[in-house]
Amino acid sequence: MAKIVVFGVGQLAEVVSVYLECETGHEIVGYTADPGYCPPDMRFRGKPVVAWDALEATFPADQVLLFGPISYRQGNRFRRDRFLEGKARGYSFLTFIHPATHIYTDKIGENCLILEGNVVQPFAEIGDNVILWSGNHIGHHSIIGDHCFLTSQVGIAGNTTVGELTFFGGQSGVIDNKTIGRGAIIGAGSTVLENVADNSFVMFRGTATKENISERFATRILG
Repeated sequence: MAKIVVFGVGQLAEVVSVYLECETGHEIVGYTADPGYCPPDMRFRGKPVVAWDALEATFPADQVLLFGPISYRQGNRFRRDRFLEGKARGYSFLTFIHPATHIYTDKIGENCLILEGNVVQPFAEIGDNVILWSGNHIGHHSIIGDHCFLTSQVGIAGNTTVGELTFFGGQSGVIDNKTIGRGAIIGAGSTVLENVADNSFVMFRGTATKENISERFATRILG
């Protein structure tokens, strides 16, 4: 059993804490956050909160594992920076894989969060500090770079390469054999049919809504 310090004091930290408490034998001993984000009473979920820049005084690197931040602030760069800072200060990070997943690769990095319903096919690679929220599909021989965040119901087809720091909105996807550049944002509902350059934004414009005609179309389409 490891002692865990979770980075964050918001809703996502609350959610992740429940997963860790319910699905692992680890003990959450405290939380950390940047000084401007610490609660006034320096408590969160009944545990102490320690400012990130003073973490060693309460939770030395040889006594705890870190987990997080669980965030996509600044296009995942905030999460990247805190992970690299933690490593430079001598900390190791936990990777959490929910038991209700289907994982067929051992190439999964440090400080990853993989929630329920994810499928990671053989020969796929998941980098460091990657978040796969619930219900995603990572196809065979695909590579997900460091510090990426996939929300929910994202489909990555086989032999796809995703650059670091990329963010995928819900119900988006990529067809096979494509390359997504670093720092890209794939908007919710978007389907990527071609390679995407670094720092690109792929946007789904939505569907048209026409009012007061559903009964007519229901008869024609649904019978």
